Amino acid sequence: MRQTCETYHHQAGTCKMGVDAMSVVDPRLQVYGIEGLRVADASIMPTVTSGNTNAPSIMIGEKAADLIRGIDGLHTGA
Repeated sequence: MRQTCETYHHQAGTCKMGVDAMSVVDPRLQVYGIEGLRVADASIMPTVTSGNTNAPSIMIGEKAADLIRGIDGLHTGA
């Protein structure tokens, strides 16, 4: 059994984003206490979505790109 077992679950919620003492990542996706490091994947979700994590992970990556480029808020790309 040990040779054939694997997880089917999407690993998420392991680097919680927030502003409380249990959070690993701040709202700008920067890791607390480590300058220059961001986390931009499903691990920052404080709670796991009830559906597939693909779309939320893409959104997190897009937000990270905006934060790194210095773009805040919604934009139309125009």
